[in-house]
Amino acid sequence: MRSILSSKNFCFAILFVGLAGHETDLIKEFDHTYSMSKSTGDLYALEEMVKKSLKVFPQSEKLFWRLGRVYFKLGEKSNNESEKNFFFSQCIAYTKKAIKINSKLARGYFFKGLCNGTLGEVQGVWNSLSTIEPFKKDMETTIRLDPSVEEGGPHRALGNLYLRLPYLLGGDLDLSIRHFEKAIQLGSEFGENYLGLAEAYIENGDLILAKDVINRFIIMELSSQKEDLVLEWKSEALKLLKKIQN
Repeated sequence: MRSILSSKNFCFAILFVGLAGHETDLIKEFDHTYSMSKSTGDLYALEEMVKKSLKVFPQSEKLFWRLGRVYFKLGEKSNNESEKNFFFSQCIAYTKKAIKINSKLARGYFFKGLCNGTLGEVQGVWNSLSTIEPFKKDMETTIRLDPSVEEGGPHRALGNLYLRLPYLLGGDLDLSIRHFEKAIQLGSEFGENYLGLAEAYIENGDLILAKDVINRFIIMELSSQKEDLVLEWKSEALKLLKKIQN
C-alpha cells in the first residue's frame, strides 16, 4: 500500500503553501496528515516536511511542537531502546524550542512532559523524583493554560501517574480518580479516559463503579474517533470487564 505522504505533487503543494506564507493552511494540512498516518514511513515523511517548513518559518512555535509530536509518535512505535531514547530526546528538544518562543503554549508543555516521562520510563528511572516532578509540573502547567489539550490529556496523564506510582513516591488513587473524571468531562469520547478511570476504580476496590464506567463506555457511539482506535479501546474494556467478573 502506498504511503499517504509519498506523492511528490503533494509534497510540492505543501511546500508551495509554506513559501506563499500561508502558515495556517500548512498547519491544518500537517494536522490532517498526522491524524491519517499509519506507519513510521508516513511519520518520517511528515518529519521531513515539517523541518523544511521550519526553514521558511524558523520562529514558528506551532511547527516546533508539532515536530515534537511526530518524534513522540515515532518513539511510541519503535521497539528499539536506542531509537526510543533518540526520538523522545528530540521531542523534548523541539518542544522546549516551542516553549522558548511562546511560554504559554499548552501543547508544548504537554508533549514535553509526555516525552520526558516516557523517556524516563524507557531508561528505567520512572520511579525517580527527578523524572516525576518535571512531568507533574509540565502537566499542571498545561492544565492551567488549556486542560482540554488532547481531549483531557494532562488530566489523563496525571491520572495515570497517580494510578501507577507506588504510594511512597506519591501514588494516590483518589487523585487518580479525580483526574480521570476531569479527563472524561473534557474528552467525553476518548476511550483512554474511561479505561483509566475503570482501572483506578478496580485498584481502589470499587468494582461496581468500575463496571458502571466500562458498561457505559462499551455502549457509547464514538463518532468523532478513528474506527481502529474504537475497536482497540472496546476490546480493552471487555478484557477489564472479564477481569472484574472473574
